[in-house]
Amino acid sequence: MPSSIPTCYHVFQPCTLNTPLFTNIVTKINIGIISIRPGKIKLSFSATHLSPIKQKTTTDLNFEDTVTRFRIKGLVHRIQTLSSSNNKSQMLQILEKDPEFQTISDFNHLLMALVIAQQLDICLSIFTKLPSFLLVPDCCTHSIMIRCHCEKNDMDEAKRALDTALEKGYRPDAGTFTVLINSLCKRGRVNKAKEVFEAMGREGYKASVQAQNCLLKGLSYVGKVDEALEMLMGMKGTLLEPDVYSYTAVMDGLCKVGRSDEAMELLDEVVEMGVVPNVVMFNTLIQGYSKEGRPMEGAAVLELMNEHKCVPDYVSYNTVLHGLLKWNEVLAALGVYRKMVGLELEADVRMMGTLVRRLCKRSRKKNSLLQDADELFEKMKERVSVVDQRTLEVMVQALCVGKRFDQALASLNDMVTLGYSPAVITFDKVIQGLCAGGRVDDAVSTLVLLHASGGIPSRFSYDVLIKELNKEGRQFCACNLFGAALKLGVVPNREPRLNFMGWEELQGDSGELFM
Repeated sequence: MPSSIPTCYHVFQPCTLNTPLFTNIVTKINIGIISIRPGKIKLSFSATHLSPIKQKTTTDLNFEDTVTRFRIKGLVHRIQTLSSSNNKSQMLQILEKDPEFQTISDFNHLLMALVIAQQLDICLSIFTKLPSFLLVPDCCTHSIMIRCHCEKNDMDEAKRALDTALEKGYRPDAGTFTVLINSLCKRGRVNKAKEVFEAMGREGYKASVQAQNCLLKGLSYVGKVDEALEMLMGMKGTLLEPDVYSYTAVMDGLCKVGRSDEAMELLDEVVEMGVVPNVVMFNTLIQGYSKEGRPMEGAAVLELMNEHKCVPDYVSYNTVLHGLLKWNEVLAALGVYRKMVGLELEADVRMMGTLVRRLCKRSRKKNSLLQDADELFEKMKERVSVVDQRTLEVMVQALCVGKRFDQALASLNDMVTLGYSPAVITFDKVIQGLCAGGRVDDAVSTLVLLHASGGIPSRFSYDVLIKELNKEGRQFCACNLFGAALKLGVVPNREPRLNFMGWEELQGDSGELFM
């Protein structure tokens, strides 16, 4: 094992810190294409440690330098090309033999490119072999390697690497500490993150709002909301005045433990401070109210956003819609969906299916809702090639109740064509509705469709059909149907005969089928 295991450099922060705290430098990777856009902060490292081993050059990595950025971009592309045609051992051999890497700065470029390309094992292997190239890791090397350990989720090794670097006299910048703090917090190791934060103070680093925000987020993540709230209040009136991200982190923690009203108080405090609340802050509140079973208050947050000139986004509306459906506020959910359509925002298809089913069930008492369900159902079919079976079944049954038999038959045929096996009760509803409407032949065809799809018709369907055939005097057809039922092992209660009961009596005997 090498004597020092390096650390991560804060140019990579946007790759892992899913928070707006670190937006000075943006690194974007997309299948071999990387662009590094530096912010206003000048990034540099200096190596203060001397070694008897030959040190060819020690050039600070300055990411405001165009040549540096393009070289790393080229290396990332090369590494990803190698990874598609070589295994890791072959890649390592190729990179080791490359004469281009002669200085520690060259290797820092390579190590950084390997981390970006997620070739972490190769990065660690090359680091351990630096002495064979007569090179000594500098401060930048250590920072990059801390990042490598964080990416591998080896937080103990990352912390050990930082301790080793400090013992050797290196001084990684505050961004490196922040990366490590954030990685620890994301994995729920808040106590370790506190140790790193305290080490920053002992080493003479000025604490940053970014580092404290990481701790606030970590405390909220593990449920230590009161501690996070106390820390937030302690930041007020100091040089580390809390920003919008500080408040958002604590609000998120409060909402997750059912204290959304306190989170709303923090929002009011943010507004009083003159800080402009962002969409993430409002979305946090909406989600909190939904979890607490208060979806209407979550919907009211949408109006609050407009008051503060914060435009609700796709997440805002879908979160509200999910909460309203979860707590069965169907009509309010329909209203929110219509607003989304007006704003040309697409709702989640699964939630559209849920809304269709809820509207169908409500349409039994309020028939006008069937039209809304039908329109939404048609939009679903435009969005996806295959609608889920449950939504189709409920829609078919609702159409039968609404006496829209042609649509019901079309949807039932669609289900069979898609390879679904509709429940027998779905066929029963269609057959019952068609018989009630005097469409016995269509009802018989539906029975045949059920048999063709691999299902066995129920006794109720045979009873209904035989009853109607008897009423129409089609005794021969009734006998054929009765014989087909017996062949399938189904014994109908009704038999073909001249004396037959009326439809109303059959309904009274059999009862009604419900969705």
